[in-house]
Amino acid sequence: MQYDNVVFSEITGFISMACWMVVGIPQLYENYKRKSGDSVSLSFVYIWLLGDLFNMLGAILQNLILTVVLIAIYHNAIDSSIILQIYYYRFRRNSSYLDEEITPLQPIRIESQTSVYRSRVKQFWEILIGLVGVCFAGVIMYYISTLIRTNEASEDDQQKMELLPQIFGWCSAMLYLGARIPQIIKNHKSQSTDGLSLAMFCFCVLGNVTFCSSILLYSTEFNYILINLPWLLGNGGTLMFDFVILAQFYFYRNN
Repeated sequence: MQYDNVVFSEITGFISMACWMVVGIPQLYENYKRKSGDSVSLSFVYIWLLGDLFNMLGAILQNLILTVVLIAIYHNAIDSSIILQIYYYRFRRNSSYLDEEITPLQPIRIESQTSVYRSRVKQFWEILIGLVGVCFAGVIMYYISTLIRTNEASEDDQQKMELLPQIFGWCSAMLYLGARIPQIIKNHKSQSTDGLSLAMFCFCVLGNVTFCSSILLYSTEFNYILINLPWLLGNGGTLMFDFVILAQFYFYRNN
């Protein structure tokens, strides 16, 4: 195994970790601005959460690289936060319907094409800066890890195929592959992605690409790939669905 491959594996792993550390924040902020999370499919987030739970258990039991375990744990916290936020705004909205008097309808503001264009350009640069930022953060995290590292992995630390972790891993992979489908259907029915965070799915794409890269760069030995196959399939396979949602952002942009 080439030393350079291990270095690049760790760097891409830390970049992936940085992506997943911020992936849910744009959607949390979008919900906060709108005081609503109705644009997000609850089925999508629930399936995502269940997949993350299986992923976390499988990664811990299989003794996968630290990147995989930390990402899995953090995912559960983000998923739970989005779910709680959606229910909170629903509860608050229902309470306000009971407590507030009916107010006259306010005139609908129609944005000019110029303001829409400026908003999209601003969004593009914000997302681009965010993506570059997580890449930079991943490199910094890798550098810090090299400073505090005390010893190298021994031969005893090599992964071995374990039945229970593999079951959890494959369950999480299947859940990940199906998680985006409810959101895709919801977007299609409403012919809109309004209220969804484009940045979240951009971070998902970068996170999944770098995650799979970190595994493949570490080793391409058959046994290693076989052990990590559920995590490769679960994260790599969702890229197809992420690209479908990104396409929906484009096609429904004027709706």
